Amino acid sequence: MAFALLLRLACACVFYVTVCDAKLCRGAHDLKAEYDYVVVGGGTSGLVVANRLTENPHGKSSSKVLNVLVIELGDVDDGSPGTLVPGIQTPQKYWHTYTSVPQKGLNNRTSQLYTGEVVGGGTVINGMFFNRGSALDYDAWEELGNPGWGWEDLLPYFKKSETYSPATPQIQAQYPASPDLRPHGTRGPVGSSYPPFSFDQIRNWFSGWASLGVLVNPQPNAGMAVGAIHSSLSLAQPNVSRSSAADAYFRGEASQRENFDSLTAHRVVQILFEGKTASGVEYAPRNGSQTSHVKVSREVIVAAGAARSPQLLQLSGIGPRELLTGLDIPLVKELPGVGYNFQDQPSYYIALNLTKLSGPIPAWVDPTSDVYHEKYAEQQLALYYADREGAYTMPYQAGSDVAFLPLKNVTSDYAKVIDHAKTIDIDDISPSGTDPSIIRGHKAQVNILLRHYASRDTAVHESTFNGSPLMIIVALKPLSRGSILINSTDPKTDPQVDFGTFTHPTDVDVLVASLKKIRELLNSPAMQELGAIELSPGHSVQSDAEIAAALINSTLSSWQHPVGTLAMMPEDLGGVLDPELRVYGIEGLRVVDASMMPIIPASHTSSTVYAVAEKAADLIKASQSESGQYR
Repeated sequence: MAFALLLRLACACVFYVTVCDAKLCRGAHDLKAEYDYVVVGGGTSGLVVANRLTENPHGKSSSKVLNVLVIELGDVDDGSPGTLVPGIQTPQKYWHTYTSVPQKGLNNRTSQLYTGEVVGGGTVINGMFFNRGSALDYDAWEELGNPGWGWEDLLPYFKKSETYSPATPQIQAQYPASPDLRPHGTRGPVGSSYPPFSFDQIRNWFSGWASLGVLVNPQPNAGMAVGAIHSSLSLAQPNVSRSSAADAYFRGEASQRENFDSLTAHRVVQILFEGKTASGVEYAPRNGSQTSHVKVSREVIVAAGAARSPQLLQLSGIGPRELLTGLDIPLVKELPGVGYNFQDQPSYYIALNLTKLSGPIPAWVDPTSDVYHEKYAEQQLALYYADREGAYTMPYQAGSDVAFLPLKNVTSDYAKVIDHAKTIDIDDISPSGTDPSIIRGHKAQVNILLRHYASRDTAVHESTFNGSPLMIIVALKPLSRGSILINSTDPKTDPQVDFGTFTHPTDVDVLVASLKKIRELLNSPAMQELGAIELSPGHSVQSDAEIAAALINSTLSSWQHPVGTLAMMPEDLGGVLDPELRVYGIEGLRVVDASMMPIIPASHTSSTVYAVAEKAADLIKASQSESGQYR
């Protein structure tokens, strides 16, 4: 009872008062009839682009004020502790859950995809992990026909979005967390830092990896994201609070700009066209059907996320011909790749028993746990509010500590894994009727990824440990591809989500090798100091075939990093966007969210989305001319 009372009191102790003023909660009747730019989606990327386009009201013009409208399906968050205190779970009202179609590669089980339905999108609800992939991950985008999108091109935008604060001296003394500022930004909107707290048993985890010859990497954000890592989080200093896109790019000065309007709790139901030019959008209340429309003089900028953005294009007449004509949607532009190339990172949860550990573990935040420590949780929450210290500075059921391993570090049989992958014919594993351009693009990606699999400079494996009796293994660079396709013309109906999990058998091979590597870690002297025992899948599961069966029966399709459904690739490879993020064959329409990524980087994705959106804003600004017409 005491803890429940403290938590209720904490709900009143927000860091600032969220005021629902006219600018933050504008009604549809307050909107202008026409805007220069309409941004569809007020999540991470949409807020970045809208903010940057409204910084200078005149853009490149000396006379005309540029006006931007953001339309967001969710609401502005209420500023409650769950949106700010890392150790408190975000309220479920800000989540949207998609359930996939049955996955053949998972014995016809379904999986869930969770997205943020709130201003700020996923950055309001995510685990706050704020890392980058390796240089090779982004150079692969350029290799696929996208000049200007390699590591060196994106690095300035990673830095532009970030204000990096080094770890405290105490944390630096315990964990690899370089104070080097050179790869980081120091004046950007997003706070990037480290909790001032860590559970003692995490040191055993680092020692275990070091005993296996795994690099302990203090600087993973300079283009070499491999090794055992104590990662920065999207954590704002000095409050030690979640730094979301809503805080970084919307609240405060930006939301008060006269040329920046926002409409929340509304969905864009379709993009409007005059011929092949985007001329506006039609929108409706989130729970209503009465539609309105607004005109656009320059561009419609789609930033609804990897699930909703392809749905919107399909509903608007851009996508695979057979899909759209089958639903009687007038075809504006045939683009077979819309909704295809879907990627996420399969994850498997290994249950442990830490038999020699008597101290607190992160399960203290979960009252349903058998090892819940109410008094400890009460003390830690009070400590957080008093001094911004303690366990609540760590994300809810998450942490800062991961191992990103190249395949060569995962298994000595890496060459066999690669050789087996080369025998898989993409034509044979693609769904019947898949457009040849999509298959060509898939093959081009696999050729690049198998070179990555043979490299020590980028990872294929992620494993996490936050001090609880649980480890998670993740296939960071899957070779499987899925799709997100509509089966209804009702914009309120979720599209069909098909992860395509394990359709390429090499993904199973990688996870089998990953689980065996974790067993080596658990048997290390450092982890045995904790009395680490594997409970699931358990030591009765030994052969590769038995491990594979266990993985197929329990792996989740998503690490909640959906990307790729409107890929930036040549059109003859199934691409949808050119290197300027413009939709092929359409004027005045761009996409700036994670759906543009042709290949998922070996990382969590939020910092990459920020960088992409920062670069997108510069691309859009560069296209402006004095007359307001396109170049």
